[in-house]
Amino acid sequence: MKSILINSETREVKEVALTDVLKDSYVLIGNNCSMVETGEYISKSDTLMINEEGYFNEGLCGFFFGENFYYGNAVVWGMNRNSGDNADCSVSIEDVNSKIQWINADISSRIRERVMNRPFTFQSL
Repeated sequence: MKSILINSETREVKEVALTDVLKDSYVLIGNNCSMVETGEYISKSDTLMINEEGYFNEGLCGFFFGENFYYGNAVVWGMNRNSGDNADCSVSIEDVNSKIQWINADISSRIRERVMNRPFTFQSL
């Protein structure tokens, strides 16, 4: 399945082929990723998938995708809207790359600390 890898360490966006979508995504996202979650929907059929536990990993680079910050790497999956099955992503590398602002590890660490140390209140929901 055609997908897109966003590698924050090398600042590279490239097409990748996933055979086993979930297992291959864990490997590509790296940093002992064992759970992915939706970061955001890019289009009606494409989803940015991130490491669900990414903020627990220290020293990673990150990126802004539009207005949202993500820590570590990400993979873009496609979906067949009729069946719900995974499919080739339809968004182009150029479209994905145009929405990214790369952030180095020092700034990512400061963002991570703010997120991790933010007090939780019901008002913050």
